[in-house]
Amino acid sequence: MRLTSPGGFARLSTALVALGLLCGAAACAEESEVVLEVTAIGGEATPTLAPTPVPTAVPTQTSPTPAPTPSPTIEAAVPATPEPTVEPTPTPDRSAQEFLDSLAGEFHFELAEEFEFLAEISEEWNPDGQISIAVVLPDETLHGYEATESRISASAVKPLWAAAALDAAGLEAVRSQAHAALILSDNLAGGRLIDLAGGVDAVNAWTRNVARLRDTRLEAWRFQDPNRVASSFNPENPLGNRTTMADLALFFARLYKGDLLEPGENAALQQWLLDTSHSLNSPRDLDGVLLDRLPLEVAETSLHKAGWLRPNCCPAEYRQMIDAGIIVLPDDSWYALAILSSRGEFYDLTNQWVSLAACRIYAFIAEDPDLECVREHDGVHDPEIWPEAGTSSQ
Repeated sequence: MRLTSPGGFARLSTALVALGLLCGAAACAEESEVVLEVTAIGGEATPTLAPTPVPTAVPTQTSPTPAPTPSPTIEAAVPATPEPTVEPTPTPDRSAQEFLDSLAGEFHFELAEEFEFLAEISEEWNPDGQISIAVVLPDETLHGYEATESRISASAVKPLWAAAALDAAGLEAVRSQAHAALILSDNLAGGRLIDLAGGVDAVNAWTRNVARLRDTRLEAWRFQDPNRVASSFNPENPLGNRTTMADLALFFARLYKGDLLEPGENAALQQWLLDTSHSLNSPRDLDGVLLDRLPLEVAETSLHKAGWLRPNCCPAEYRQMIDAGIIVLPDDSWYALAILSSRGEFYDLTNQWVSLAACRIYAFIAEDPDLECVREHDGVHDPEIWPEAGTSSQ
C-alpha cells in the first residue's frame, strides 16, 4: 500500500509562495457529505501579507547637493551625482504574521489533498470507520475534513472542564484534581472538575459564552454522582456529551493564545497538558497517540489531551479515539490539531491511523518531507493487541 500523498511534498515549495488564494469562510461552501472547510471563526479568514519593501533609488539631485571642494588640479567643480541608495531590508524573523503568510497561497488545497489521502488510508484499514480532522492556525483559520461533524466527546473535553473550573474556583481549588483528571484521565476527578465549575449547566454556559464553542455540550457525567446531569438531561440519550474536532482545535488555539483565563491559571493548565504522555509505551497505550510519531523535540514541547472509548468499554459503533492539542514547531510557530477515528472494527488500526495522520499533517505544515511517519506493521490488524475488538456484541 502506498503511503505517499498524491500531490507529494514536491509541490509544497510552489504552494507556499503563491499567496492570497487561501479560501475564507464566505468562499468555501459545503458541497457534499465530505466537507473540506476553510473558515475563520472569530478572526480574519485570509492571512494578510504585509507589503514587501521595494528597493527605491534616490533621484539624481543637483541643487540640494553642495558641490564638492575643488581639487587643486580641477578649475571648475562639477555637481556630484549621489550613489543610489536602497532602503534597508527588515531583519528576517519568524513572527506570527510571517508564519501565517507562509501558509497562504495553495496551502489549503495541498492540505485538503492530504486529508483525502488520509481518508483513503482509513477506508482501507477500517472500512466501517468514520474520521474527522481539524487544523486551526493562530488566526483561527480552520482547515478540516468533516471537522464540524458532531462526535461523542469522551474525555477529550476534560481540559475544557478544567478551564471552566479554574475560571470559577481558582487555581488552588483545581490543582488537587488536575493531575488525576488530565494526566491520568481519571473519570472521578473529571467529575470533580465539573463540580468546581459550578455543575453541568455552568460548564455549558462557560463553553458557550467564554470559550465561544457552539457545538460542544455536556449532558451528564454521573461517575460517583448520579445527579450530575444537565437541567435538560434526557435519560434516553446516554451519548449526549458531544463536540466537534473544529471546536476542540479552536479551544486549544484560544487557550494557547491566552484568550480564556488569567495568566497564572492559563500557564498552569498548559503545563498540566504539557505533562501528558508524549509517546506510546506499548501497543495498548492510549494517551500519547497524537504525538507518538512526531520528532522528539516537537512532542516534548507540544500539549494535548486524548479521549477514547475502547473495546472493553463499548460496542463497536461507539468505539473511538480522539486526540487534540497544540503542536509547537521547532521555530516556536504552532497550530492546533484535533483528530478522531471512530466505529472501526479494528481498534489497534484506529489508533495507528490517528498517529499516522498527526505525523503526516505535521510533516506537511513543518515542511519536513524527510520525516518517516510510516511504521512496519501499519495497516495490519493484530488480534492480540485488543482481543476484545472485532465484534459489535461487546
